[in-house]
Amino acid sequence: MKKRSLLALALILAMPVATMAADDQVPRSGNIQYMDILELIDRVAKRAGKQFVVDPRVRAEVPLAGLDPAKVDYERLLAILRVNQFVAVEDAGIVLVLPDANARQLDVPTYTDLKFRALNDEIVTLVVQAKNACAAQLVPALRPMMPQAAHLAAEVQSNSLIISDRSSNARRIAVLFEKLDQATSGKRDCAVKGGS
Repeated sequence: MKKRSLLALALILAMPVATMAADDQVPRSGNIQYMDILELIDRVAKRAGKQFVVDPRVRAEVPLAGLDPAKVDYERLLAILRVNQFVAVEDAGIVLVLPDANARQLDVPTYTDLKFRALNDEIVTLVVQAKNACAAQLVPALRPMMPQAAHLAAEVQSNSLIISDRSSNARRIAVLFEKLDQATSGKRDCAVKGGS
């Protein structure tokens, strides 16, 4: 009787531990292939002929639903990195892969024209100038449309908006900014007033 009671008690105590361990595992669907992100980057590097330097914090097991790892090209890799909150930036022939929170400090291409050419998930800086509105006043309206890792600021002297984000979203924010600027009637005084 004592042995049964002890066994039952041991099973009851072990149940929460087993449940917690099962909850920590990534749910796996039958048709979805999972791949270590470093292995995927290595495959793309070989196919694309690019050299990658990967930050040690870049770790993930990525589900490739409907994607054949042998057909993942550089552009698809950028999208996979974005979903996993990583970014790739090419600098002097080497692709740096790191958490997207660090993207603002990287040397990325800077554009002043919306017709710039970049892959949708490439990080860029875009500078657009307002003609009618005060750029600084539009920042609060536009900032919520950007991911946390992106950057948006107004440069008061030139009345310009500085956008640092993935190119597709940077272009979208710039288009919205231009539409709001066009909808503003008359030129506004955006100069910073100095105190005495």
